Amino acid sequence: MIPYNIMIEVEIKMVNILAALVLLLSAMFRSTLAFQTSKIRSSSSFHPILPQMLKRRLYSTSNNSDSDRESISSDDAELVNLAKSFIINKNAAGSGESTLDGVFDMCSPAVDLYGLKGDDVRPGFTSFFESHGGLHHELLEEPSVVGSGVVQYPFIKRWQSSGEGDESDGGGNIMVWKSIDPTKPRNKVERLCFDAESKLVKVSVVEVDASLD
Repeated sequence: MIPYNIMIEVEIKMVNILAALVLLLSAMFRSTLAFQTSKIRSSSSFHPILPQMLKRRLYSTSNNSDSDRESISSDDAELVNLAKSFIINKNAAGSGESTLDGVFDMCSPAVDLYGLKGDDVRPGFTSFFESHGGLHHELLEEPSVVGSGVVQYPFIKRWQSSGEGDESDGGGNIMVWKSIDPTKPRNKVERLCFDAESKLVKVSVVEVDASLD
């Protein structure tokens, strides 16, 4: 049999060897972990620019959206102003302050003006104003843009009596016609269509919900 003291020495040596192995494995693990961490940090040093690029891209996209909205808003405002100019020019002609040239200057050569086209536009529209002395239009609401180049508005028009209006305004010789009147019933608007050069291509009185041509 192996003496007891020798067995003790062998066990102590084995414990020391196992302890040394554990320390070695632990050191190897820490070394590997440190290497991987260093590699990750080294790789990530190339990426901080990515969030900056994304941020700039998002900012640029945001600016483009704002620009588009401003452009759309600007186009709508131009259409509304053109509609108001059309009414102003008609009223100036109706009051005798000017001729209908202001209206005709807003029209394209191919305009459809209340059904008048081509050579019939000027004489036909002039005749209408002559038979409706003092013709005056008023907005019931602000003009609204309902399509590309299309703006419309409800209105009231007044003129010297010719027996064609809905009612007198109390003066006895002034007739009134309302584009929106529940008592008739009537629910119409004046619709203006402009081309890319901001010239009128069609003017008509239609139902509020009439489809766009």
